[in-house]
Amino acid sequence: MKKMLLNVKWAAWACGITLLFNACSQNSDKTETATTAEKEDHSGMDMAAGGSNEMMDLMHENMTKMHGMKMTGDADHDFAMMMATHHEGALDMAQEQVDNGRDTMLVNMAKKTLSAQKEEIDQLKKFTDSHQPAAGDTATSMKLMRSMDGAMAGMDHNMKGTTDHHFASLMGMHHQSGIDMAKAYLPNAKVPELKAMAQKIIADQQKEKQMLDTWLQEHPE
Repeated sequence: MKKMLLNVKWAAWACGITLLFNACSQNSDKTETATTAEKEDHSGMDMAAGGSNEMMDLMHENMTKMHGMKMTGDADHDFAMMMATHHEGALDMAQEQVDNGRDTMLVNMAKKTLSAQKEEIDQLKKFTDSHQPAAGDTATSMKLMRSMDGAMAGMDHNMKGTTDHHFASLMGMHHQSGIDMAKAYLPNAKVPELKAMAQKIIADQQKEKQMLDTWLQEHPE
């Protein structure tokens, strides 16, 4: 009798261990499934992040840098300083297009931007490095800064599409902001070389902006 009871207790204990093991195994499976699901969710988030508008980020970085610049009040000096930084933003965007764009016309335009604006940056920085800014009213220089903001007001922060679409749209806005800044500078220009460069920037970038706008009309998303 005692032996029978012992066997029953042993069987019950073994059964309990089995049930506990199965439960743990099921929980482990659930945990693994949840972890897998979490990884899938994170993967989806990573893909979304990877699909962000790189061109938009580059433009924001450039505008933030420009807004952090300290004006001297010398319109010629401040224009050269700001336009050099503005061109640097265009170089970053153009390089992104060369690296990832697919439209031949836009890629060639980006390559032209890299060549032309690197040369202008060198000229602008050569001027600021050698020019001692005269004391002046910084309010005049701040007008140059504010002149750019209007072109960015209509920027679509949820813009979708390809790198080509991003480049055509955002470089068009970037060009317009450069045009507006050059136009705001001209009434206060004193240095002939900078005045001539501002006029050239207006002419060149108006032409390119028209080409970009036409491309966007012909290539709806």
